[in-house]
Amino acid sequence: MGIRYLLISLATSALGFVGLIVWTDLCKDRLRADGIITKNISLGDSQDALQLFLSSRTTIALLASFVLNLYILLVLNLKTLFFGDLYAVETKKLVERLANYIIYKGTFLPLVVLQNAFQGILWTIWLIVLCTLKMFLALARERLERLSASPSSTPWTYFRVYSALFMVLSVDLLWIKLSLMMYNTTGSSLYILLLFEPCSVAFETLQALLIHGFQLLDMLINDLAVKNLDCQRSRFLDSMTAGSLLEWKGILNRNLGFFLDMANGTRSLFAHVVASWNGLFSDGCIFGSQHTCKSLNRHSL
Repeated sequence: MGIRYLLISLATSALGFVGLIVWTDLCKDRLRADGIITKNISLGDSQDALQLFLSSRTTIALLASFVLNLYILLVLNLKTLFFGDLYAVETKKLVERLANYIIYKGTFLPLVVLQNAFQGILWTIWLIVLCTLKMFLALARERLERLSASPSSTPWTYFRVYSALFMVLSVDLLWIKLSLMMYNTTGSSLYILLLFEPCSVAFETLQALLIHGFQLLDMLINDLAVKNLDCQRSRFLDSMTAGSLLEWKGILNRNLGFFLDMANGTRSLFAHVVASWNGLFSDGCIFGSQHTCKSLNRHSL
């Protein structure tokens, strides 16, 4: 099933690329016929011709379709790399989360951004990137929990899914860096709002890395103990599992988990302050985090 979707996405991307090339050639022939460019001049060499080409609605539609197909192809490749084929339950939950996130964020997005093309494109990209990261994060968490409960899981299978969390964190940190660069370039406090949702994703990903990292370490230790390659090593690993490792696991999970939840709560509060300072609508629909409230309530009990 996954391979079929991958092939369909590859085919549509190839068709979009071919269509873009054909349309470019047609536009060049039309511009040459109108005398705007000469035979030996390309579109890139003439600013007026390039502006006419890019202002065409057909060009914009073909470019947008090609970029979207490439993005879908990239997402499907990453999904296959980290997760393989999804279970029916995972697919159902993924569709539900995707619909809820689009409604939760996308419905109120026009109330936040200013009505111009640049900010519209910018915040649309923001929504797509953050939505993708959150879907991968949620999918990795569910798959890791499933693997933790399965006695037949191997450390390699667990690490394959666990590495998806590193991918999410890397892309998220890159987006934070780009947002900071944009804020430093423009100087507008509106672009600070680009940072808050990626920060929430970073905190949640770090927490998942912490929790499931100890689980991966436990699986590695148990796997080495089962192989029983060295009796002395086996006794050493057993003592680690029974002693200091479990103690450090509990301490780090409790203290760092609480720190990340508090940082996420501070992020949410600061987002509301910045939104109010800029006179923007924000009641938690754009910059709030349900995960933050649940986590803080959990620690307060």
